[in-house]
Amino acid sequence: MQGAYRLVTRAEQQLLDKAYTKLTGLPSIVLMENAGKALAEAVLSVDTTMQAATYDCLIFAGKGQNGGDGYVAARHLQSEGLKVAVVDVSAGEIHQNDAVANVSAWIELGGEIIRDLIQVPTDSIPVIVDAIFGSGFAADRKLDSEAVHAFALMSELQAGGSAVIACDLPSGLVADTGQVSSLTLKADLTVTFGRVKLGLITHPGCLYSGEIWLETLGMDDDFVDRQLKGDPAYILDSALASSLDQKPADDAHKGDNGKALLIGGSENMPGAMLLSIEACGRSGAGYTMVRAPEEIIPLLAEVIPSALYSAIPEGDQRKRDLPGPFDAIAIGMGASGASWISKALNSLIPNEKRLLIDADGLNALAKMPEVDEILRERQANGLEPLVLTPHPVEFERIAPELSSLLREDRVSAARSLALKKSAIVVLKGMATVIAFPDGTVYINESGNSGMAKAGSGDVLTGMIAGNMAVLKDSYKAVLLSVYLHGLAADIALAQHDDPRYILPEDILARLSEARQTLS
Repeated sequence: MQGAYRLVTRAEQQLLDKAYTKLTGLPSIVLMENAGKALAEAVLSVDTTMQAATYDCLIFAGKGQNGGDGYVAARHLQSEGLKVAVVDVSAGEIHQNDAVANVSAWIELGGEIIRDLIQVPTDSIPVIVDAIFGSGFAADRKLDSEAVHAFALMSELQAGGSAVIACDLPSGLVADTGQVSSLTLKADLTVTFGRVKLGLITHPGCLYSGEIWLETLGMDDDFVDRQLKGDPAYILDSALASSLDQKPADDAHKGDNGKALLIGGSENMPGAMLLSIEACGRSGAGYTMVRAPEEIIPLLAEVIPSALYSAIPEGDQRKRDLPGPFDAIAIGMGASGASWISKALNSLIPNEKRLLIDADGLNALAKMPEVDEILRERQANGLEPLVLTPHPVEFERIAPELSSLLREDRVSAARSLALKKSAIVVLKGMATVIAFPDGTVYINESGNSGMAKAGSGDVLTGMIAGNMAVLKDSYKAVLLSVYLHGLAADIALAQHDDPRYILPEDILARLSEARQTLS
């Protein structure tokens, strides 16, 4: 997707570093120098005059390359007149690779190193730099007593008002998955190098990274794309979403904007359909058509009379057809355990060009023994990939064999399901993951905890269906809808300043404002 900003794993960043030094002929220590200088610039952006302090900045540095970046930063900060010391968290082990030269340079310049952690002051330090562990940290790593002590000191300093700047990524955060140690500090700012690490954007790492600054180290997008050949991951941000949006022509008529069909609802859950219907219409669909149980249609039609309605047939009844063909169909919202869902899915999956399955549709899909066969039939018919929109519990019902992976690595789990089902998977939750059947992944940066309420997913389903009808493209519709959905929630949060107050209706009410923000 043009304009997408690529995220990298630890191995990919290592490959980029090696390729860059080979191509340019520059030694790797130059990359460390540039990284450390960028880290120092981040420290200098913090107002250090507000507190009377023994030091303006303390840099907690480990034995590896991450620690080496910290020593470079110390040197640049000292040259700017700051009172800075490095807290050695190497447990007496020999520093590695390029870090050795920078430790030596710091010593030769008379820089202060605090080797006894008991001597670290824990009050009135404006800024601390977390440079203990880098991208090589593994989730199962056992921390020695010195590292535990260092984390405790940083935590105490943070509680006392110190700003925390993380070097490349917060120590204890796994670069590829976003998993974190129980001791990991939530950074105010993370300065990362080369490209943004996947774990900084996906959940739960996104809760610890704070604001992210990128120092590219001279690696432009063309260079990165030439070097990296594996399944890519990208940030879904406003720039990408803006490139996907499509304004209707001034002389557009309802036929130009497509026909969307929403199938779902039950006597106990009519609200799910109401939210989806309104979201679909407000996303621009020329026709919003609804097939629902007959007993709730009067309620739906009273609230939203602009949609076209038809009752779901019962038993041997024939459906009362709505005018097709349809540019998009979404099924499952609020349908409960209705018996008609499986029958509908068996008919829709092999035949409908753009199809989204949500909520109770996913639950029904998980119980269908013939699902792999009809998915192969769909693929053979050359239809666009199914769109599946599970939350984590629904995900585990569809793919119980991926349950452990889901808890450890949301990105890999979503990618695995997308590949297995030849589907577009929207794994909902903080930092929603969108996985395409070719292995490409996007991680959404919009949204907040106010969306964690029943009904938010129904709004998203309606938005995707509406945008599929307008754009005639499932891929673009999913990306645009997921970002706008989160952005509308962010606008609502900015206005209410309390995520607990936000309702799905607030997201609906701010879709127009969110879309205008992209313009």
